[in-house]
Amino acid sequence: MQKFPPAIREFAESFVALQDMRHKADYALDELFDKVETLAAIERAENSISCFEQVNDQDRRGFVAHVLFKRRSP
Repeated sequence: MQKFPPAIREFAESFVALQDMRHKADYALDELFDKVETLAAIERAENSISCFEQVNDQDRRGFVAHVLFKRRSP
């Protein structure tokens, strides 16, 4: 991940963190989220997406390929 620009690394980190929150919201019935925490998560998602969209196409495509395809051993 170090080869990608900071905006893409932040996007990836945010995606993982927000997906974890979503799984907790969907499946951990004892997990509670307050309004402030929820609004902060929404803002984080919006900011991450906005920054990701500003990265050049080549880096975005490279990131997508990195996520979709497993690295093969030589």
